[in-house]
Amino acid sequence: MFSNYIAGVDEAGRGPVIGPLVICCAVCNRKYEKKLRELCKKDSKKLSPSQRETILDELKKFCDFKWVEISAEDLNKLMEKSSLNDIEAMFMAGLIKPLKNADIFIDMPDRYGRTFRTRMKRFNCEKFEAEHKADEKYPIVAAASIFAKVTRDHKIEKIKEQLGYDFGSGYPGDEKTRAALKDPEFLKKADKFIRKKWKTLETVKQQKLINYESD
Repeated sequence: MFSNYIAGVDEAGRGPVIGPLVICCAVCNRKYEKKLRELCKKDSKKLSPSQRETILDELKKFCDFKWVEISAEDLNKLMEKSSLNDIEAMFMAGLIKPLKNADIFIDMPDRYGRTFRTRMKRFNCEKFEAEHKADEKYPIVAAASIFAKVTRDHKIEKIKEQLGYDFGSGYPGDEKTRAALKDPEFLKKADKFIRKKWKTLETVKQQKLINYESD
């Protein structure tokens, strides 16, 4: 038997070297599923920032969003003791455990479902469905993805204003980001916004250019 509500969980900012990781849970009543499908029919990664902003404005009319922003500074501390996948599982569990009457779908960060379920069980969370690229299959996950991306984009712009430096998207495949990470002055002023536990940081600084895909 289906629940009256559906919930989707996704993140934005797993791969960058600069800036926060944002994890979002979107929730809506099943009666809005048709509208949800109409708004989230295209892969959120293929939408422009302005398109995501416009769609999010419409989603907010019938979806509730809960989210957590994990700063680069906090990620550096957490990764002293935990893997990124464990950190994601912990925060995802925290977002969905309060949901008592919803079918929950998660865009799975782990390679294997059994591994992810084991992580989530560690945080007392077992009632959910998880798949790779769930944002392409479940519109409610796409809604969470859109919210997470828009929220992270806003934070990145605020960081740029604060630093007075345009470092691009923060992803290692971005030329502006790579240039910033080779600038000693930027590294000094942006210290708390840089993920020092990312292996890609040293790769970029050593000018070994590798292609990375934004999440």
